Amino acid sequence: MNSGLSRKIIRQLFYGDSVISIIFYIILLYFIFSYIFFPAVYAFTDVGYISAVVSSSMSHSSPTINYTYNHWLSSHGFTENQTSGWPFSDGIGVGSIAVAYKVPPQQIKIGDVIIYKADVDGTYEEVIHRVINETEINGTFYYTTKGDANPAPLPFEHNIPYSKVLGEVKTVIPYLGYPRYILYKLGI
Repeated sequence: MNSGLSRKIIRQLFYGDSVISIIFYIILLYFIFSYIFFPAVYAFTDVGYISAVVSSSMSHSSPTINYTYNHWLSSHGFTENQTSGWPFSDGIGVGSIAVAYKVPPQQIKIGDVIIYKADVDGTYEEVIHRVINETEINGTFYYTTKGDANPAPLPFEHNIPYSKVLGEVKTVIPYLGYPRYILYKLGI
């Protein structure tokens, strides 16, 4: 390839204001976060896991959330007094980044939001849902979860062993997960 043409392409990618330049920067940022920033965070902090929210199962949009979250909780014995103190009681939006910390199993309580690996239709996926039940059997902790916007727990959400839990979500950063969300929607 001609060196003048190479310089022109590089100049266009780095200094241009075209759609191709914008896409290039989005891809570059994704790789910087994936292969430099996140590994450094894991290595130098007590963060256990970082995941992009790619599903609307934790989004609170009216009027459906009144049925899927508020009505479901009250019909299953949860009071507004209990649920108002839960973390992320206003939900977690699509395109957010969820930052989870590895905590001891007995520290995860009903109402907490966790990230775990689940077999969803034959593939293991990261799931970010709220704990609605916890059980200890012979020293092993199990959890049942539900997405706030889902009408009920899905089949894979029952009796999740602690060994599948990647962490308890403590921080959510809106919008930063949109590049991952776009790749997820594209099937990449």
